[in-house]
Amino acid sequence: MKRTAIMGRLMLAGAILVLLGACAPVQPERQRYFWPPGTSEPRIEYIDFYEKAEDARRDAPARISEAILGRERPRPLFVRPVDVASDGQGRFYVSDAESRRVHVFDLNRFGTGVLQDEKGQDFGFRLPHGLAVDARGRVYVSDIHAHQIHVFGADGRQLRSLGQGHLDNPAGLAVSADGETVWVAEPQQHRLTRLDAEGNVKQRLGRRGSRPGGFNYPLDVALDAQGNLYVLDSLNARIQVFDPQGSFLRQFGERGTALGSFQIPKAVAVDPEGHVYVTDARAHRFVIFDLEGRHLMTIGAKHSASGGVAPGGFLLPGGIDADAAGGIYVVDGLNRMVHRFQYLNDAWLAAHPIRPGEAVAR
Repeated sequence: MKRTAIMGRLMLAGAILVLLGACAPVQPERQRYFWPPGTSEPRIEYIDFYEKAEDARRDAPARISEAILGRERPRPLFVRPVDVASDGQGRFYVSDAESRRVHVFDLNRFGTGVLQDEKGQDFGFRLPHGLAVDARGRVYVSDIHAHQIHVFGADGRQLRSLGQGHLDNPAGLAVSADGETVWVAEPQQHRLTRLDAEGNVKQRLGRRGSRPGGFNYPLDVALDAQGNLYVLDSLNARIQVFDPQGSFLRQFGERGTALGSFQIPKAVAVDPEGHVYVTDARAHRFVIFDLEGRHLMTIGAKHSASGGVAPGGFLLPGGIDADAAGGIYVVDGLNRMVHRFQYLNDAWLAAHPIRPGEAVAR
């Protein structure tokens, strides 16, 4: 009897879906949000937000059948999200310090999951923090309390661990496209460490100080297309840039409230187009520079999502990532969600052209 009832509901759902596809009115387009606002030549677009497993299915055809057949009430996934990393192909990862998990969002398959051990069980992180993805889709996770970096395959299962016995409370990290170089920030030691693919220490960089090459709690690192290293030197409120061998090149940023300055910077990312993105937690925004450190744009303002999500509204933003496809992902810490933006490159505009009037809608 139970099986018959289920089959009956499925048949009913299928019939309704056919009718909806045949006669449902065209749904209105969602409002588009661009930066800089009020210009006919936008550079950044707000795409979406993610706080529940249901959000990965927002554009899935199955959403109608779920509504018909019923589903559990969605619950927020994140408790204390820290960092985010995207593979540039529709999958991104979010570390959560409170639940001690790394969540996986697969927007192509409209699903979510968590990183796992070799047996397919939830991986037992002690305190997951920094994230990075290489060109083969391998995921790197710094585990602060385990003092090492865990590496996972594109299937989400652990491959190996790096840096055992060599790292002290590792935080932000950056990985070369081929996975042969791993840079990791060790804030409490005021230094960076470079590992090879096997986890051998190849270089130590920095010591506590405010001069070029000195650090005061470096929290995050990023690599540009030439292999140059961008270091978020948090308590010095600046970005320092080093060449692939670790030689100092330049620095930019300062503490303050003016555009292009930082109050409490948290994370850094570099995109393939040559832009540097820095989150500023206390200012509730992220700041965009060119590779030389010239200020280009600032996006964000203080906003609590308890009254609804606002594009560009943050409450203590943290981790940030800019992927090969131009996607920009920002952890919104106290709002317990991730926001997705898009740099308007040629490929994106070809697939999502801006119609007359849309770019100056707000």
